[in-house]
Amino acid sequence: MADFYAALRPLLFQLSPDRGHALAHAALRFGLPWRMLAAASGLAIADARLRTRFAGVELPNPVGLAAGFDKNCELIASLSCLGFGFITVGSIMPQPRPGNPYPRLVRYPQTESLADSMGVPSRGRDYCVEHLSRFHPHPVPLFANVGGFSADEIATSFAAVEPHVDGVEISLMCPNLKPGEAFDEIALLRDVLARIEGRRKPAIVRVPNDTVRSSDRLAELVERCVEAGVEGLKVAGGRAVAEPGLGTGQGTLHGRATFETALSNMENTARIARGRIAIKGNGGVSSGADAVALLRAGATCVDLYSAFIYQGWAIARRINRELLESLERAAMTSVSGLASTK
Repeated sequence: MADFYAALRPLLFQLSPDRGHALAHAALRFGLPWRMLAAASGLAIADARLRTRFAGVELPNPVGLAAGFDKNCELIASLSCLGFGFITVGSIMPQPRPGNPYPRLVRYPQTESLADSMGVPSRGRDYCVEHLSRFHPHPVPLFANVGGFSADEIATSFAAVEPHVDGVEISLMCPNLKPGEAFDEIALLRDVLARIEGRRKPAIVRVPNDTVRSSDRLAELVERCVEAGVEGLKVAGGRAVAEPGLGTGQGTLHGRATFETALSNMENTARIARGRIAIKGNGGVSSGADAVALLRAGATCVDLYSAFIYQGWAIARRINRELLESLERAAMTSVSGLASTK
């Protein structure tokens, strides 16, 4: 079936990236065909050696689908069939947002990368919560990424989605920054954490891309999270890029071209965290070797998006098989042991 996607991809890539994205969403709205595909193809690998624990949540394997693909929580039934160890939906915004002008996506096939300028489109919190409420129990662990432009917005969304997911990922955002202006993500984080002190589900803080590149700011953010008992961090490798093919003329680069940055960011964050908080790695993961490198650098698990676009619905199975091969070569009995082989 992976070969089938490889044959199909050239046809799909004749469409514009935005049209291809819309077509993928349309195809994934129906859960039954994907359950049948999963059953016929063995997309989900059940192997105890792959089990791990992130932010207090038991995962069947450490390879997840990142936030950004299913922004409005509409595709959970089908995505849960594809062998991922967890799914992250969102980013869920408080109110409906149209997002940025089209085109919003540009492909770089030679590096299996993408530039995006989505602008956080969302059908809004109420719509997403209504869809989340339909999926109990979850076939695989489910996280929701929530965003907002104030501590009240983020905390309110956290409380709204919390009953329906296994953990909540927090995106720290600031709109309309002018050149030269700084985003005080530490102050926003402090206010959010004060408002969610009574949470019942794990909180995962997505470290802003600019923050992870500043050692002082990164150290301060990590310490705030540790002090507040935050259960997890997400560290990515995306970076700003000028791209005239986007409607806004600039966006964020994702995919294999960002992997080395993601690995460096993981190493820096793990050095500061010193094992006191679980970390999820993101950015250009497209193979078992990539996943192993991030796990050895300090990640508990990884998630991906661009590789799903370029390699298709069997990507989680392939990476997990390669992880098992790595364990066998190293004579290890658990994926969690990879972190000790730096």
